[in-house]
This record gives sequence, C-alpha cells and structure tokens, in this order.
Amino acid sequence: MTKPLIRVLLVEDDAVDRMACRRALARNVDYEFALSEAESGHEGLQLAHEQKPDCVLLDYHLPDLNGLEFLAALTDDTGDVSIPVMMLTGTDNATIAVEAMKRGARDYLIKDMEHQYLELLPAVIQRVLSERRMLTEKKLAEDKLAQAEAKYRSLVETIPAIVYIATLDGTNRFLYVSTRIETLGFPPEEWLNDPDILLARIHPDDRPRALEERAKSRATGAPLRCEYRLISHDGTVLWFRDEASVVRDESGRSLFLQGILVDITESKQAEAELREHRYRLEELVAKRTDELAKVNAELRRDIAERKLIEEELTKAKTDAEKANLAKSDFLSSMSHELRSPLNVMLGFAQLLESSSPTPTFTQKTMLKEINVAGWYLLELINKILDLATIESGKLVVSQEPMCIAEAMAESRTMIEPQAQERGIQLIFPPPDMHFFVKADRTRVKQVLINLLSNAIKYNREGGTVEVTCTVTAPGRIRVSIRDTGTGLPPEKLTQLFQQFNRLGQEAGSVEGTGIGLVVTKQLVELMGGEIGVESTVGEGSVFWFELIADDASKPATIGSKSEELGTEG
Repeated sequence: MTKPLIRVLLVEDDAVDRMACRRALARNVDYEFALSEAESGHEGLQLAHEQKPDCVLLDYHLPDLNGLEFLAALTDDTGDVSIPVMMLTGTDNATIAVEAMKRGARDYLIKDMEHQYLELLPAVIQRVLSERRMLTEKKLAEDKLAQAEAKYRSLVETIPAIVYIATLDGTNRFLYVSTRIETLGFPPEEWLNDPDILLARIHPDDRPRALEERAKSRATGAPLRCEYRLISHDGTVLWFRDEASVVRDESGRSLFLQGILVDITESKQAEAELREHRYRLEELVAKRTDELAKVNAELRRDIAERKLIEEELTKAKTDAEKANLAKSDFLSSMSHELRSPLNVMLGFAQLLESSSPTPTFTQKTMLKEINVAGWYLLELINKILDLATIESGKLVVSQEPMCIAEAMAESRTMIEPQAQERGIQLIFPPPDMHFFVKADRTRVKQVLINLLSNAIKYNREGGTVEVTCTVTAPGRIRVSIRDTGTGLPPEKLTQLFQQFNRLGQEAGSVEGTGIGLVVTKQLVELMGGEIGVESTVGEGSVFWFELIADDASKPATIGSKSEELGTEG
C-alpha cells in the first residue's frame, strides 16, 4: 500500500543535526517524507518559494538569519505565514517560543543532546499539517459563506420592497432590515437598535389590528399578510402590505420571522380615486334616472309613430307599385292597339306616293307630312312599349358574345341619312377592330342608334360625331359618342335620365319625347353595363356606356387611324 507523501524542507546549518533528522523521518512507517535541505536562511527561503513544501523545519540559529527573520520573509500580504513552520531551538527559552508562535510558527521543538526530540518529529509534523488543513477548510467555508451572504444582500437590496428578519419573542425586534427602510427616513441601524420603532411608526388607527395579526402569526406559525399605514420620519403616511413567514430549522423549531414590506400607497390612492369615481357615477346615474325614463317614454312614442309611418309607407309603396304595373300594362296594351292602325296608315300613305296617276305637288307635300308624323308617332309608341316592358320586368335580354364593330357598322348605315340631312360628319373606329362583349345584339344596336340619334339632333349644323371604343378596366369595354353641340351645365346632367324630362327643350325646334335616354339606360343596365355622360358648355357632350368584355376581345388596333365617314357641312 502506498504511504502518503509529505514534502519537508529542513533549514539547518549543523550537518549532524541534518543527518539525524533525515534518519528519523526515514524510519517512519506511516508516511513517506520527501526531504529537501538548506544550510542557510536565504537558501531555505529560495527553496521554500521554488518547491512550495508542505512544511518547514527551521533551526532558530542560522549563520545569516534567525528564525524570526525567516518567518517574516515567509509572511504573505494577509499577515499569515504561507507555509507551516516548526521551530527547532537548542535552548528552553519560553520567550523565543512565544514570539515565534506570534510571528506565525505552528509549533516548536527543543533539540536535546540525545536527539530524543527526533522521535516526536513525525507526529508533530502530522499534527501541524492536520491543523493547517482544518484551518484551510474553515477559511474556505468562511469565504463561501461571505460570498453567499454578499450575493443574498445584493439581491435583497435590489428588491423594490423592505426586506426584514425579526425575532419571535414578541418584542418585534429586527435582526436585519434592508436599506429600502430609508424610504421612511430612517437608517437601517435605527431599526436594528430600537425594538419599539415599529410600534411607534404604525398608524394609531391600524396599530391594534397590525399587532394582532403579527402575534397570531408568531403563535400559530401561519404566514402573515396584512395591510397597515406607517408614518415616515417627516410625517408622511404611507400604506404597506406586510407579508412574512416563520423560518424553521431541520427539526421544525421556529427560528425567526422573515418578511417584506411592500409600498402600496399608489394602489391605495388609485382605489380611493376609483371609489370616488364610482360614487360620482352612481350619483350621476341616479340623477339621470328620471330623465332617462322620460327619454325612454318619448322613444317608445317615436318608435310607435315610426312603425305607423313605416306601415303607411309600405302600403303607399305597394299601391304605387300596383299603379305603376297597371300603368305599364295600360301603356303596353295601348301601344299595341295604336301601332296596328298606324302601320296601316303609313302603308296607305306609301302606296299613295307611288300610285298612278302621280300625285300632285300639293298631294306629295301632304303625304310627306303624313309619313314624317306617322314615323315619329310610331317611334314614340315603340319607346313607350319598350319602357313599359322593361318596368314590368317582362323584357328578356340574351347575354351572348358579339362583335361591337359589326353593331357599329349596322347602326351607322341606319343613322347616316339623318347625319347627311344636317351635314354632320361621322367618325367611327376602323372596321377591323375586334372588340367582343357579352350582350344582346339587338339591344346594343338600339342603344347605339338612340345615342347617335341624340348626338346628331342636338349637334350644330356641320358638326362632328366621333365614336371610340376602349378598354377601361379588366373585363370592361367602353363605347363613347362625342358630339360638338352646345353642351349641358352640371345642374342639368343629373336630370338627363329622368322620364319625359327634356331639360327645357319642349318648346325648341328639336323633336323628342324624353323617353329615349331612360330606355337606353335601362337596357344597358339589364345587360350588366353602366352608362354615363360628361359635358362642357360650348364644346359638346360625351355619352358613354360600358359592357362586359368577352374573352374573344382582341384590342390590337386601339389607337390606330380612324375612319371618317359622312358628309361635309
């Protein structure tokens, strides 16, 4: 079995004593001693710093230093001798021994002539090292305890509350209090030294209850939780919540009371303000109760009256819808009844114009007036019939892909004679433009003819009507018809699409019914489109309508040259 190793430095100027010491250590059966030797004090100090031995055997009388001087050289910054030293002296001098122990020597042996002290040497070395080890362990434990206490104190001092430890003997004496106690205007030392300070600082109105709660916690060991006011050094009253618990040891024995005092002044003030607001609100509600009752009664009357009005409006709306339906049915019936004899009249007038013998000039003039008036009346009847059919919900439109260019070409053919009579120049997009929409082909032509007819009728002599076709938004195709007429002021634009409203043109030279634009608007909307107008007084108007684009639309020629058709004025 390997013996424990102890490293020993022997500082001795006598060679005989060194050899005797060497032999005594070698005979020990419990430990193995690694011995280093020095003959002078300075040599011993050098070896001590280089080898850091477990202990030093030091002869007091050396040629260059004495034992006390050697001890002083080994003393560190803390005042302790860094290596355990056992003094060897040749005289039984108690003064030297006491002084050596004061300077840091762990023990001393008196050298006798028979070298009996050498028999004690291993045991003394073992005892000295054991004591040194115990002292080292104790110092390490004390250092750890100091570090832990410093950490605890640092943590406690950062807590936004007053941390305290108090006795359980009923005196309310503080064993510890954190520096937060200074918020009350007192240093911690005053709370530690004055056992009655807590009693004196508790507000008189709260004192009995606070002391009772603390006494109950001490007696039962239950956690403490109560609120009371403390009076600071300058007389300020602050609210605190006291929370504490009894700390016990491993056997369950009560040691002390540990707790915190939390400043709750702001929350108490907030509670007071809340109570005041609640009181004012209740007072306000009570004050307004009668007014609310009156208002409720008035509201009930208003609701009853509104309900009665709504019932009357509903009845009036129903009656109006019935009347409107009856009107539409009447107009539809009358239009059919009038159109049949009118067609007969127009037919006979055309026969008379081509009959033999040829009519006279006067007769031709009369027949022309009959034809003009008849065709005007037939147009009026057709528009009334369309309007009645739309309003009754009986008009059905088909949403099928169609080419706008084809409808424009057919409409141009029908409207061109009217333009030539007034010298109006017609400008259409090129015929190879391919715009396709989902709409009713017949109704699109009707819309185009109505708008083109108006653009010609309300244009100036020798003016221009320009038709364009563009994509205004994804899935929308816009057709615009621009004229060079007198234009309309903004206040009349909102009245354009009202039934039988000719905007003051009733007495003018241009014939009209006030129905065409209404029918046009409703036809466009029935096809899922939108219609609008822009106008500038003195420059003319632009009527436009938008329809749903079909996937086959290919607007490749937008912005290409326009085809100008018509007559020069």
